[in-house]
Amino acid sequence: MKPWHSACRWPALALGALLACTRPALAGEEDGEISPWRISGYGTLSYSWDDRSDLAAIRDFTQRPAQLYHGGPSWRMDTRLGVQLAYRFSPQVEGVIQAIARDQIESNLGSSIDLAYLDIQLAPDQALRLGRIGYAPFLMSDHRNLGYAYPWVRPPREFYSWIPIFSLDGGEFSHDFFQGDARWRFRAQFGRSGFDIPMGQSTFAFQAADLWSLSLSRQAGPWRLQAGLSGFRSTAEAAPLAGLHAGLEQLAALNLPGISDEAAQLRGETAFKNARIRYFTLGAAYDDGQWLAQAELGYSATNRAIAPSSRTGYVALARRLGEFTPYAMLSLSRPDKSARAPINDWSSIGQAAFQQTAYFVTNSTRQDQDTLSLGSRWDFHSQAALKLQWDHSRIHRQGYALWFRSPETNARNSSVNLFTVSLDFVF
Repeated sequence: MKPWHSACRWPALALGALLACTRPALAGEEDGEISPWRISGYGTLSYSWDDRSDLAAIRDFTQRPAQLYHGGPSWRMDTRLGVQLAYRFSPQVEGVIQAIARDQIESNLGSSIDLAYLDIQLAPDQALRLGRIGYAPFLMSDHRNLGYAYPWVRPPREFYSWIPIFSLDGGEFSHDFFQGDARWRFRAQFGRSGFDIPMGQSTFAFQAADLWSLSLSRQAGPWRLQAGLSGFRSTAEAAPLAGLHAGLEQLAALNLPGISDEAAQLRGETAFKNARIRYFTLGAAYDDGQWLAQAELGYSATNRAIAPSSRTGYVALARRLGEFTPYAMLSLSRPDKSARAPINDWSSIGQAAFQQTAYFVTNSTRQDQDTLSLGSRWDFHSQAALKLQWDHSRIHRQGYALWFRSPETNARNSSVNLFTVSLDFVF
């Protein structure tokens, strides 16, 4: 039987394979010298299709709606290619830059650079990273794009798609300490981040300022535990909503009984600027060499309906059988509050359609669904794996944030079967 590749050991295996397959080509190593340069790469080639023509799944909120889906199969949802270059300036200082090509609404040099930082070893158990660093509040934060590092096709969307921050511009301090056979790690991150989100026929340049993340993890034997607390403030207003906001402001200024107050409330609830988001995450993974169990829970608290508070979570179980690893996963997301509903009748002023649009936008980012996933991974090569996965999702009305859909679909419950074949590799 080949060595086990689990959620805890798979990331280490992936990184080791990346290094091993590139070291022979590095200058100086043929002469017995250790080169300060290190280059590695990874990728996923994926093909997905579903049984609904009025719905299309997204992996995260930054993907392109028009080019990504036309109601049929797609290569774009999970396909990605990453390359990482590292240079060791001294035993204590290393520079790292990583670029990744994946489907995004805006693809440019800035959005393609996931990592670009200096890693400074302050002491044997303390490190400082400065620059563009990986965002670290989740159990799979360090390898969520590296498909080869986990058994399933993608991180569960209900948990990992709700905030598409992969990196932040700032700094991180980490401190390791040991207690018996347990290794603890504390990480503190501070900075800012930005990404583009498709919104209608336009794009919203989301900006997250005052971003911070605190996490504490424990690794001992087959167990890995992690808790995280994070938060940020949105500093930009969504330009595509300017017309909606102007209309609501006009109605609010007319002093119409009931209607003006409702319009003013909707204007505030649909404002991204100065929206504050805080969330807590708790995760655990168990790997005894044959069985893998992994679970995470999350809770977000916000001050705007356009970025609703929610509860998310998943649990996954996998079993390695030779080269094959069958698995099952159940994930869910629930909004903390009910969908906003009309209070007054705006048809009396000829604005019924505008009222409907305002409430559609207000509820458009709610995630209210659960997904059962079944699949298997086949490690047919030491640096490549083939995966098959079936996802059955049940989406509740006004809870379609993880899908491209029409307003009509948004008002009813749905069920979707999503099928994916993917090839993950490192090089």
